[in-house]
Amino acid sequence: MTSKYVKGDSQLIKELNAALILDIVREAGEISRIDIAKKSKLSPPAVSVIIAELLERDLLLEVGKAPSTGGRRPRLLTFNPQAGYLVGVDVGSTKMLGGVVDLGGNITTTLEWPTTKSEAPLERLNKLIQELITKSNLNPEKFLGVGVGIPGVVDPQNKVATFSPGVGWDNINIAQEVSQAIGLPVWTDNEANAKVQGEFWKGELQGVRQGLCLTIGHGIGVGLLLNGEVYLGKQGAAGEIGYWLLNDSRPIRRPEGYGELESYAAGAGIVARAQAYLDDHPEEESILRMAPFTAKSVFDAAREMDIIAQKIVNETTKTLGIAIANLSSLLDIETVVLSGGITRAGDLIRQPIENVVNTLTPYPPKIVISELQERAGILGAAHGFMIQNRTHIIYSELAV
Repeated sequence: MTSKYVKGDSQLIKELNAALILDIVREAGEISRIDIAKKSKLSPPAVSVIIAELLERDLLLEVGKAPSTGGRRPRLLTFNPQAGYLVGVDVGSTKMLGGVVDLGGNITTTLEWPTTKSEAPLERLNKLIQELITKSNLNPEKFLGVGVGIPGVVDPQNKVATFSPGVGWDNINIAQEVSQAIGLPVWTDNEANAKVQGEFWKGELQGVRQGLCLTIGHGIGVGLLLNGEVYLGKQGAAGEIGYWLLNDSRPIRRPEGYGELESYAAGAGIVARAQAYLDDHPEEESILRMAPFTAKSVFDAAREMDIIAQKIVNETTKTLGIAIANLSSLLDIETVVLSGGITRAGDLIRQPIENVVNTLTPYPPKIVISELQERAGILGAAHGFMIQNRTHIIYSELAV
């Protein structure tokens, strides 16, 4: 929530005060004009002018009257989440998941498409966004913008995707390209940053000031929440722990594509290690020999007490626990959210990680499994757009 009020008569200050009033109403649920003035420390006339505009644009609604305190009963105001809609997309190396999100963080429509090799990922993304808008059956004029989380590094200044090996986007301004194709403003960031944003808005990090979301998919990424804000770093590459070195006895060389940690403990690495063990120990029985398997299959087999699968899971959770313990000791984290396909294994992955972290960290964080999972990426991408485009949402003609 906006924490400081500003007084003055410039358009910028007016826009900032309108954003402040919207935050106050959204947090309160229902509130009178007088109480808004008290909370914002703005004059009642200034509040009335801004509220009149917000009512005209349907961002606020009048919902009744408060109990009388001796005079006229004041009218109550509430935030209208259906005043506008956003598209949020979580782009992965193997799939794209998109959703239509209202201004209150409610997902109304979703689509999941594979990130195919037969079609350029950027063209695929544009088609997904357009299909989401069509499928929603909403007036296209109600759409205010698009947020996109991508699997790679996004420069925080110019929003150029400087390194994204999963989809081959290097030195491409994805926001600009998508905006030109679909005719809406676009915000982009790393997918891990989008997910931590989603957890902060509607998930396990609500009310948390120091937290992180670790996503284990085709790779491994961390979104960092420090002092209540997503931390990007100078190049937008904060949280790229997939490049952490696991064994200092190996040659020091620049990785090509994925880093050592994610090559070991992410989905493809888990499968590769399990397959290598099966190949090296043909005499040992395993459920995994019955058919092609995935990282999820390895965890499922471990739950069935498969010895080989248990070995792979134990190695994986130990490594992830050490990584999280190191992060927690460095940053004094309050809550760690685990996200990604294999985290649906629940306590089979959470508990051993927690045991390692509790052993190694002087002030262990709370460790939880994401309930939002992939939806965190959709919500975080939409919320990232909202944060960066507050005045556009409030004053754009699209919001009328």
